[in-house]
Amino acid sequence: MTQPANNNPVMLAGVFVLVVAFVLGIGQLSRPRVVTGHPLAGSRPAPSPSPSTEPTTPIRPRAVYRLADHPFLLKPASLAQVTCALPPFGVSDKELAAYYAAGVECLDAAWGPVLTTTNLPFEKPSLDASPTLKDGPCGAAPESDHAVAYYCGRNRTIYMPTSRLRDNGGGDAPATHLATLSHEYGHHVQALTGLLRAADLKITDAGEKTPAGLEMSRRIELQANCFAGMFLTSAAGRGTVTTALARQAQEDFQYAVEEKPENNAHGSAANQAQWASEGFKTNSTANCNTFAATPQQVA
Repeated sequence: MTQPANNNPVMLAGVFVLVVAFVLGIGQLSRPRVVTGHPLAGSRPAPSPSPSTEPTTPIRPRAVYRLADHPFLLKPASLAQVTCALPPFGVSDKELAAYYAAGVECLDAAWGPVLTTTNLPFEKPSLDASPTLKDGPCGAAPESDHAVAYYCGRNRTIYMPTSRLRDNGGGDAPATHLATLSHEYGHHVQALTGLLRAADLKITDAGEKTPAGLEMSRRIELQANCFAGMFLTSAAGRGTVTTALARQAQEDFQYAVEEKPENNAHGSAANQAQWASEGFKTNSTANCNTFAATPQQVA
């Protein structure tokens, strides 16, 4: 009797082979595919993030309203050598104004870099070299027996009245005019750094004519002398500021007019000369810290 087709041994063997092949094929498809290369995770450290290419915002220079602990005084800063180009000295209003203007340019060149390096603001002062002294934002102009020149922090202006400086100030001595200008510029440095405002607040609290107020005023004025000495030594022997002229200007502070004790806002002639000499000899802001000085040193 003929066997049914589905029971044929050959047929069954063929079917068995197909089934086995099919099962093995499914098994191969279900295995994970091996990928050569580094593992995606493991013991290798994660790559370091790339450095940011965005520029960092620099700290804006700003004044610091401190006195004895002001960073400009605690960390010594010195003026680099500077070459001045002053015009020939003359006593006419026009000649004096030109001399002062050139002097301010040289003072800018000396003080600007050191303030910028210490991250303190710098701006050039205005100069008023009119023949007569006018009232300004700081109030009425001082009388001639009180000041031959002055600085106003409200408009950052140095007032150098040519007629008063010629008749009551330096006369025909260029060293005296240069000393006065350097002193007034010292007040500009104080204004830029924040020292002037911090000291003025102390004077306002104490009272301008009180012993404490007058002492603080003397500390301001004597520091301006010291800053003047720093400039004079930085310019000495270069350009039109000869060594002799710089030395004469530094020594000129010893001829300051003595004030009565009840009005002593500038200091004795001896102390004025001493602080100017200190700046001239050391060329260091740390040595101009009049706010850390003893009362005797600023009397």
